[in-house]
Amino acid sequence: MKIGLTGGIGCGKTTALAHFRERGAVVFDTDACVRGLLEGDPAVRASLREQFGEEIFTSDGMIDRPELARIVFGNSSKLEALESLLHPRVRAAWQQESDQDHPCFVVEIPLLFEKSLESLFDVTVCVAVHPETQRNRLRARGLEEMQIDLRQARQWPLARKMEAADHIIWNDGDEAHLRAQIDHLLEQWKCLSA
Repeated sequence: MKIGLTGGIGCGKTTALAHFRERGAVVFDTDACVRGLLEGDPAVRASLREQFGEEIFTSDGMIDRPELARIVFGNSSKLEALESLLHPRVRAAWQQESDQDHPCFVVEIPLLFEKSLESLFDVTVCVAVHPETQRNRLRARGLEEMQIDLRQARQWPLARKMEAADHIIWNDGDEAHLRAQIDHLLEQWKCLSA
């Protein structure tokens, strides 16, 4: 069974993905894949240097992710250039893992619906929270209001994602409530042995 996991920024997709993993699902964290490409793929790093210059590199040669985010979220063409570099590589990685025919395979994709990838999954799940909870979590990460607005503008509104998803996991409560909802879905799907 292939499950596409999405949701808005700050809604708890990573926490949900971790619980799917704990329950025995094979999971693919696209954010971790992007970090790996930024830190260790020579071709990606060379392309980034060519497109964005030295300003996105720290003194020790690492990608300055906050600086890269500042540049791309303020410039649509630069964001599209970054996405065209990273997204095909990330997609190829999770599709290769998907081909292994795992009983329960969960891929976390923030732009699942925006990139029209839902047909590649048996079911889609949206992790959601109230808007104020979402903003509070993003502020706690150190994002300013304008940064939050810019990131949210690049995604569908959460309500639209919820409407498009087959299932919704509501993550305004504590982690036990989140886990209970995931457990309920896994019981429904019967893709993992007890």
